[in-house]
Amino acid sequence: MPSTDILRFPNERALRSVKIIPLLILAASQLASAAYGQGARIVMDGLFDDWDLLTAAHIDPSSGAVGVDFGRLWITTDERYLILRVEVGVEVLIQEGNEIILYADTDDDANTGLSIHGIGAELEWHFGSRLGTIYSATGASSPIGHAQIGIVTSPTVSSDEFEIAFALDATPDGTTPLFAGEAIRVVIQDGAVGDRLPDALGGVHYLVSDASKLPPLEIAALGKQQPSDVRLLSYNVERDGLFDAGRSPAFRRILRALAPDLIGFQEVLAHTASEAQQVVSTVLRLPPGEQWHSDRISDLVVVSRYPILDSFPIRGVTPDPANGAFLLDVRSQWGTDLLVVMAHPPCCRADEARQVEIDAIMAFLRSAMTEGGNIDLEDGTPVILLGDMNLVGFAQQLTTLLTGDIVNTGPFGAPFKPDWDGTDLADLMPRHTSLPMTFTWYNEESSFHPGRLDFMIYTDSVLEPGSRYVLFTPELHPDTLASYGLSSTDATVASDHLPVVGDFRYVGAGTGIHTPADLGDDSRNKMRHSPNPVAGIVTVTYELPHSSYVSVEVFDMLGRQVAVAIDGFRLTGVHSTVIDVGSLPSGIYAYRLVAGRLVDHGKMVVAR
Repeated sequence: MPSTDILRFPNERALRSVKIIPLLILAASQLASAAYGQGARIVMDGLFDDWDLLTAAHIDPSSGAVGVDFGRLWITTDERYLILRVEVGVEVLIQEGNEIILYADTDDDANTGLSIHGIGAELEWHFGSRLGTIYSATGASSPIGHAQIGIVTSPTVSSDEFEIAFALDATPDGTTPLFAGEAIRVVIQDGAVGDRLPDALGGVHYLVSDASKLPPLEIAALGKQQPSDVRLLSYNVERDGLFDAGRSPAFRRILRALAPDLIGFQEVLAHTASEAQQVVSTVLRLPPGEQWHSDRISDLVVVSRYPILDSFPIRGVTPDPANGAFLLDVRSQWGTDLLVVMAHPPCCRADEARQVEIDAIMAFLRSAMTEGGNIDLEDGTPVILLGDMNLVGFAQQLTTLLTGDIVNTGPFGAPFKPDWDGTDLADLMPRHTSLPMTFTWYNEESSFHPGRLDFMIYTDSVLEPGSRYVLFTPELHPDTLASYGLSSTDATVASDHLPVVGDFRYVGAGTGIHTPADLGDDSRNKMRHSPNPVAGIVTVTYELPHSSYVSVEVFDMLGRQVAVAIDGFRLTGVHSTVIDVGSLPSGIYAYRLVAGRLVDHGKMVVAR
């Protein structure tokens, strides 16, 4: 492998507001030097809460290295994947600019494969160059790419720790399973002379666990949770693929299956907004009296069943706008307008230019939400940012999108809190319908393995998500494919970007709390509390349809969090938690239960 400099990043890892909390069982208790096994429901989302109940397989002592200095390593399995979580001690990109190498003895036999560091490695993977080698029992070697071992890493942006998944059913040579044994050994090394995990010979020993003991992975339905939800689709159509004769049929089947109300297309290069609207209108026919609307800025085209009131170019690096905003009239559905900001900043190593574009977007949003700004938005107008954000570099860019932490303050002004209630925006973080994955870019022919490039980010002070998912048709059940008229290859034939779907409902403005407009109707909630009114201790009872982490938060009517109770991990069924509200002034308070994807609300009266 050629020598490369480690890319180091001075910024903190991106903050993320919405967390998908997966299910987890079977804690491990063995010492790091002993073989152990543990199975878990891990979602490859670059968040690490779902690892909290797992025991680290190894804790590597600090090497004092300036660059990569490995810390803890976790290993787990589910039915489909071997998944590692590793701390690297410095902020790097996992897919380029590093010299991190993984060696895996996949048959737990030191006498087969490549003899290195006390193991016999069947797999050698260089993360920085995205190249691998498979070694046979006799030591013969052959090069491989990511698709042959099903490797997925997360996050795609820079970080000081990563999740790494390998497909357990991988057959790199087309016939021989890579993971054929009941145990594996792993060694991770930083180049030829850098830190190594573990320091001792023999690797980290892991017993492949029995995945049959895991609860089933929740399969996301393609339809809406509520018919009144507004469905947005973000879709990079890869160089006008929507109009390509060979790919257009796949696009049309996908549009018909997803039935969006509003579509944000990217990479519409040589066609007009009207042409895109024509494609949509022939696939998705509206009731009499309704029509599709469209507009375009740069390569961004919005097609909407709701009227487009205005559009606003957003200029960053060059005089020509790469991003834009569209104001839509959704009063028939929500009683308010909707501001959709579409983004397609530059890709790849253009980190500085991408940061400028994102700073410009956030400066535009700050002005739009300020009286007398570039748009006269009413307070509480919902805002959704979507598009192919090309977030493949500094984590700071995602941080800026979520928190308003503008970097180039000279041309774009000071940082600000971008939601109406003075908080961060929320990352929708949709996962695949049938896989514990969140990647939105997939190309088996590229050296880069799957990554998360496409986002939906929103004002969760006034919006609540419904269904949300990334459509990856190769993993859909045949019955689902048939019922929606889809082919298993549609998503990968149409584009190298996958369709990103988000359903939203408007929950009202003015309180700053994320609760439905009909908050007072507790009869519709699964939560109950007693006593009511309450003077000191209140007991909140709730029912979980699935095991999950649970928290209960209490807000005053200004939207400020005034109390919180963390219940931790709870199994399916009825539970209760106790909150002390005795120090709160008399009044009406809202409380919110968050349990994975379940969000429920209620209100209580505090009387002193």
